[in-house]
Amino acid sequence: MTFVRRSNRAFTLIELLVVMGILVVLAVLTGIGVSQISREARLSSGVNQVIAALGSARSYAIQNNTTVLLAFTVSVDPAAVSQGEVVEMVLAEGTGEIYSITGNTNDKRFEERYLPIAGLAFAQLPRGIKVAGPTVTAWNPDDATGGAGDGDNFWYTQPGGSWTLEQGRYATKEPGRMIGVLFSPDGTLVTRRIDSAGGSGATIWPFLDLDRSGKVNLGSCDEDDCRDNWNYGGSYQYVVYSGIGDEVDLHPVQWLAVFDDEALRRAKSPASWIPTGTPGGSSVTAFDGRRIDDVTAWVETAGVPVYFNRYTGVAEINKP
Repeated sequence: MTFVRRSNRAFTLIELLVVMGILVVLAVLTGIGVSQISREARLSSGVNQVIAALGSARSYAIQNNTTVLLAFTVSVDPAAVSQGEVVEMVLAEGTGEIYSITGNTNDKRFEERYLPIAGLAFAQLPRGIKVAGPTVTAWNPDDATGGAGDGDNFWYTQPGGSWTLEQGRYATKEPGRMIGVLFSPDGTLVTRRIDSAGGSGATIWPFLDLDRSGKVNLGSCDEDDCRDNWNYGGSYQYVVYSGIGDEVDLHPVQWLAVFDDEALRRAKSPASWIPTGTPGGSSVTAFDGRRIDDVTAWVETAGVPVYFNRYTGVAEINKP
């Protein structure tokens, strides 16, 4: 009978460390991969939701023979303010009501009232996903050469950052703009120039009457145009969007882009977007410009553009 000697040799410490190191590397790589997939899925979901909402807005305009606005606003959950804002898509219908912006009869700036359609809930995009619109459109054609990533000047998006409760409303020192898309009763995009819509050099801006008050709510925190303790003066006060419930002049766009705002913040320096020092219009606009620059650069390289067929108004990811 032959006996076989069994080996009692165990792993050495070095071998165990090597194996553990390999497992750690694999875990890190797996985590990075899952995180990347999750971010891409969130962005893809946001794009699909925007396309679907635009299709619904267009269909509503055709079915009801009316002018329709799809606006992109923000909301904050009072129970989870630290999580930041969520972009909401609001479908609204034109009322045909025109208001003077300043109340001055010699001022040719007017606003056209749009009301959220009763019975329709505001659709929310995945947290961290935002929508941007270019300043270059048919009514602001400077340097326009025809499409996202091609002569769009600057891109505007919704406000963000840290939200605080001020005078009964949530506000941020990281202002944005309210953008939206207008559909005609035949389903095509409204492409009239805002600065000639009223004739004789008058301008007519759309505004979303969220609280149905019949007047524009600029979110002032006192009798003056004080917002978040930063004085937004001149024309800026009518377009800056910095608080929940603001009903500022809305920027209609002819194409837009969906992007990952969380990824933008990881890549850039949001702290440089926050005004410091003494409140004042010039200070606010300077910091606002830094944010717009960073958003523009990011959207041009990492955003998903959404175009509209010029003949049908149908939204498409591929440029027509």
